[in-house]
Amino acid sequence: MDNTDNRLLEGIIRQAELTAEKVEKDARLQAKQIVEDAEKQSVQEIALEQKTLQHKLRQVELRLQANMSSVKRKAALKQIDESYLSVMRLLRQKMNRKMIEPHLSAWIAEAAIGLDLKEAKVSSNMQCPATEEHLKEAVTLVKKNTGSDVILSLNPKPIRSLGVVLSSLDDKVSFNNQVEIRLRRFDRVIRTMIQEHT
Repeated sequence: MDNTDNRLLEGIIRQAELTAEKVEKDARLQAKQIVEDAEKQSVQEIALEQKTLQHKLRQVELRLQANMSSVKRKAALKQIDESYLSVMRLLRQKMNRKMIEPHLSAWIAEAAIGLDLKEAKVSSNMQCPATEEHLKEAVTLVKKNTGSDVILSLNPKPIRSLGVVLSSLDDKVSFNNQVEIRLRRFDRVIRTMIQEHT
């Protein structure tokens, strides 16, 4: 019996050893698989984080470029505005009788055409007054450009700034051709010229 018990005991021990080896082998395989899966997952997570980081960096770069463009645009607009104000200041300083007088007849004719009346009175500034000669030249220019006859007369009441204002005889309608108004009319042209040269 001792032999049988020993064999039985040896068989149980052997079976236990085999089971233990199998459990250990399975555990090692599972552990290896868990480590491999964890490595794969960490590689995927790192790749995803890198992709997310790249996307965020690109967004920051785009915002930075947009901000830089905005700053450059604001600086350019400021420079254009400063140049515009400088040009306008210089133009106002240069505008005097000597500069305006040769153009007064054309300004009167332009205002007469714009006013589109048969008869109008012409007001001017005391520093550069309109004369009967200016009126005659203006009447000729109106006739030449439109074929219409117009009667112009000098208004004894002066205007404050250089240029002319043509009014209906009852003062209900007028066409302002003073230097300041003319400069405002050409504001966009002046700004465009400045923009092209800055």
